[in-house]
Amino acid sequence: MNEKLLEEIGLTKGEIRVYLTLLKLGETTTGKIIEEAQISSGKIYEILEKLIKKGLASYIIKEKTKYFSAASPNRILDYLHEKEKNFKEKEQEIIKELPALLSFEKAGKKEYETNLFKGFKGIQTAIFEALEDLTSKDEILAMGIRSSKEKQYNLLWQRWHKERVKKKVSCKAIFSDRNTEYYRLFKKMKYMKVRVLKGITPSAIDVMKDRVLIFTYGKEPSCLSIKNPELAQSFTTFFYNLWKVSKE
Repeated sequence: MNEKLLEEIGLTKGEIRVYLTLLKLGETTTGKIIEEAQISSGKIYEILEKLIKKGLASYIIKEKTKYFSAASPNRILDYLHEKEKNFKEKEQEIIKELPALLSFEKAGKKEYETNLFKGFKGIQTAIFEALEDLTSKDEILAMGIRSSKEKQYNLLWQRWHKERVKKKVSCKAIFSDRNTEYYRLFKKMKYMKVRVLKGITPSAIDVMKDRVLIFTYGKEPSCLSIKNPELAQSFTTFFYNLWKVSKE
């Protein structure tokens, strides 16, 4: 019998050795099982008990001595079907509990966290996750925006802003360049105010609620996402100082 297969359906190595020994020896005592299966005497009763609970072994008492025997290998299929049934029942229980589990996840979210997202997919994940936490009561502050980056990132941001508009989240944006197609597109967006201050920052920086996102679009594009209310407030102050001196 394939021992690896038995292991994959949930039997431990010790249970497999004892079960196969019982099949080989037939009705027998623990002493012979220990000798044949090379199982320690301290473990044998524990293993036999588990096999009995799984319906893969049984025993009778003769003259005050327990004699153990293996269930038919056909019982393995029954055991597997029972496991599948239990998994389905557990799946339904988990589905019922998911709302409560999700509420625990939300309550357990850290007030402070820092994550580095790399590449196009990483930046996409970072900005859409940040947007999920925003409502129409929030305001996005973006500075250091420039048109001259790979087209896929400009298209990504256009798609992101469509979702922002659907949520009616307002945004103030300070561009580092003007009179580009990308700049004019932003000027036309709903819930958007745009100003220009050339060369204000080496990186684009967004403040979204209590989160600060710092972007680089060089050889290794990345987004550093920092959830920190104090830091977000500091960058908010910085943004409005720049907003005052920027041009419409």
